[in-house]
Amino acid sequence: MNNNKINTNDNIAENAAMIGQCAEVKTLQQSFTEQTSVTPSVIAPGPVVVKIPVVIAETNITIPVEATIKLDYPAIEIKRIRKNVYLTQSRVIPFSQDGQFGTGILFIAGFIRKNIEYATKTCSRYGSHNVCGNIRHCTVEVPFNFTTRITFRRPPIFVTNQPQLEVEFFTDKNKSCDACADPVIGRNVCDQSFFNSEYFNEKPFTELVRADIAEVDIHADPYRDCENPTEQLFNKLTEKIVVNLTLKVLQNQQVNVTALGL
Repeated sequence: MNNNKINTNDNIAENAAMIGQCAEVKTLQQSFTEQTSVTPSVIAPGPVVVKIPVVIAETNITIPVEATIKLDYPAIEIKRIRKNVYLTQSRVIPFSQDGQFGTGILFIAGFIRKNIEYATKTCSRYGSHNVCGNIRHCTVEVPFNFTTRITFRRPPIFVTNQPQLEVEFFTDKNKSCDACADPVIGRNVCDQSFFNSEYFNEKPFTELVRADIAEVDIHADPYRDCENPTEQLFNKLTEKIVVNLTLKVLQNQQVNVTALGL
């Protein structure tokens, strides 16, 4: 009997020691370091040209999305869904029926990263509504894409490439190139010269300012537990999502400003 008590006490002490080792906190006092102000080196006062991102359009877009998600384990309840929006593609094509580049077509693609936490059922007591289980999580990506027309607050700057130019030379001694040809006066067929210009424009880009997400989760094909009729299990849900995005479209442009003296 005494040996059993000793063993029980040893087990309790061992479990307590293991619990104590589960979490450990160590603190280290940080020293305070003084800072010294530095006077920035600036350019001389006067007119200056800078290259900065310029907002050429700002828009608010509402996107309806429907997705079906299959969980890896049957769930009885969704506890929490954390959502983040990411953009994977942004393209702007200046297009206007009046030819003045007053509007453009915006192509956007992205996805909603969703971390779903849900409760599972591992055991229940017959005749009661007591259910026990684990909390699991599943991370999925819900893609979306859309195309919309935007109105430019300031038109983007694009320089188009010009057609290739060809320079011809005059000669009256074609025999220098072809000994068998008769001497003629006109274009020199021996020499050709070409001129080509290629302009590299700044590509417009998009910034995601704000994302609002509203959704409804519908349990697809649920089945009830006969032992607990008030609970139902499901491993597939259909989501109807409304995503509202606020976007800025920018382009790096040269701007003439005036530098002030300090």
